[in-house]
Amino acid sequence: MGPADSSSSSGPREFATLDLLRFLAAQAVVFYHLLFLSWVEAPAAGGIGAVTRSGTRFDTAVPWASLGWLGVPVFFVISGFVILMSSGDKTPSQFAIGRAKRILPGLWTFSLLSAAVVLMTGVLAPAEALRRLIRSMALFPFGPWIDGAIWTLVAEALFYALIFAAIRFRLLAHMTVLTSAITGFNLVFWSGILLAASGLLGRDVQDFADLAASYRLSVTLVTTNCFFLVGIALYQVHAGKDVARNLAIYAINFLIGMVVVYFFARASLGVVEYGQNAHVAAIVWAAAILLASAGVMLPVWTTRRWARAAKAMGLLTYPLYLVNQITGGYLFGVIERTTHSPVLAVVAAILFCNLLAGAFSFGIERRLQSALGALLERALRHFRQRLRFQV
Repeated sequence: MGPADSSSSSGPREFATLDLLRFLAAQAVVFYHLLFLSWVEAPAAGGIGAVTRSGTRFDTAVPWASLGWLGVPVFFVISGFVILMSSGDKTPSQFAIGRAKRILPGLWTFSLLSAAVVLMTGVLAPAEALRRLIRSMALFPFGPWIDGAIWTLVAEALFYALIFAAIRFRLLAHMTVLTSAITGFNLVFWSGILLAASGLLGRDVQDFADLAASYRLSVTLVTTNCFFLVGIALYQVHAGKDVARNLAIYAINFLIGMVVVYFFARASLGVVEYGQNAHVAAIVWAAAILLASAGVMLPVWTTRRWARAAKAMGLLTYPLYLVNQITGGYLFGVIERTTHSPVLAVVAAILFCNLLAGAFSFGIERRLQSALGALLERALRHFRQRLRFQV
């Protein structure tokens, strides 16, 4: 998920819809992990299927729980909106330090917690756990990580790097030109994929479908940039910047996003192993984004009290995303073996994950962010002083 700052941090009531959507998307990911992936994933992967140690199947939940991964492309859209909104008045160093402050305390804290769980349960050998932990804490682009969800943070970090470059080279004022160019690439790329997947090019259709859903293209933003572009274009329209062109960019990338979600769904366990309909995933994602867009542009129903509550929910999403799979899966397994009630175990694990996320978000996270920010700013000042001295 995108660890973006709370979208209502600047006060406008219209951003409450994004905070609520972030919260619901995070809960969807939790349901996906605990009610679906916990019994579908092979224990040999060293993830939630191994730490849960539960033989319970939730077959009746498959039609909706298997769609929980859609929270990720929803996060990417929101991140595109929020990051562009918050970067306009930043220097490159301010942006980089701000992103590091937002990402790293939670990433390091919950990666260490996940490492403790896999070591305590004996799921991974200490050497392998250490390798995965280092990859996670450094946001190394290739896994496996200590928690499989970290791949999305790698994609987010690459998006941040692109925004950093845009700030550094003073290109934010030309964002519509940049997004238009990327949209042109998307049109060419996905037209080719659709032609190939239809069999018109005379090659193996499945090879192209696998390419469209591949991890390498997802994490490098080749196939996932459309989600960020939808968020960027929505912000530009909301801000009244080149509205006609940005509406076109929004519409084109929204449609491409539906295609991307469809191909991702085709490769998902819910479709491949349990016969779910890939078109449903595309429709659900589209409905969520249209609802969020309407909430941003037409916030007639949002009160200030509701906006404050939505902001609080939005702040839970990042730590919740990081804690639910390994730690949450382990808690689910322990509670189930203790109570012999899978339903009670799932409910208790979800509640505990939300409470732990809240305790972190409203407890120590800001202190950790402040300490890290001060450390990075001192390091930057020291670096600049040494550079001036050498010159």
